[in-house]
Amino acid sequence: MTREEVLAALGKIRTPIIYDCVEQFEVRPRNEGVMDTSIKSLLPSLGPMIGYATTGKLIGEQPPVEGEHTVPWKDLWQMVHDAPRPSVMVVQDLDQPPARSCAWGDVAASIFRRLGSVGCVTNGGVRDLPEVEELGFQLFAPSPVVGHMYTRWIEINIPVKVGSLMVYPGDLIHGDEHGVMTIPKEIDLEELLKYTSKFLASEKTIVDFCSGPDFSVEGVVRVSEEHGKRVKGHMNDL
Repeated sequence: MTREEVLAALGKIRTPIIYDCVEQFEVRPRNEGVMDTSIKSLLPSLGPMIGYATTGKLIGEQPPVEGEHTVPWKDLWQMVHDAPRPSVMVVQDLDQPPARSCAWGDVAASIFRRLGSVGCVTNGGVRDLPEVEELGFQLFAPSPVVGHMYTRWIEINIPVKVGSLMVYPGDLIHGDEHGVMTIPKEIDLEELLKYTSKFLASEKTIVDFCSGPDFSVEGVVRVSEEHGKRVKGHMNDL
């Protein structure tokens, strides 16, 4: 499979399943790589999202001051245009409290989609939800806001912290209505996809048993233990 095909397939899988499968590779602690619940999918009907992080920091509550350094929108657009695709904008709002301003509405979504971006993850504001949903551009944020205020970019292509998670340029982002996580670089994506398919099939045996006529506590212990052995075995087969 090509990288694009693998990413497209991973982008159809629920984020909790991606988390469960990443966990089995044992390349990082279970409490790392996951964003906290302050960042939510505001367009859950669009399904899961996957893409490589392009990053920036912005402010917008107060007007610019003389001598202030800002990054032109053109430079941001060029960065996204040149980045691996699909990309996801991961944006740290530096205002305190954040989300007083907004860089993400239907116009921004239209531009960034053409640049190869499939969504935005931010602790800042977003707006124009129906129009952005129609465009198919994902938005992960604390909440929608009304206005863009004085939004401008302070830095781009640098590590950012959104919610509880540090994100670096090029990190692979996966998110859906359950939340946002990164997929570790140490994991081969084709192996992850193969493992995910086997994991889901094994997990389904527990679900099917629970809806069958022969359910018992002893039985669910047995099928759960069998599932645990299979997922370990599938890891050894990679």
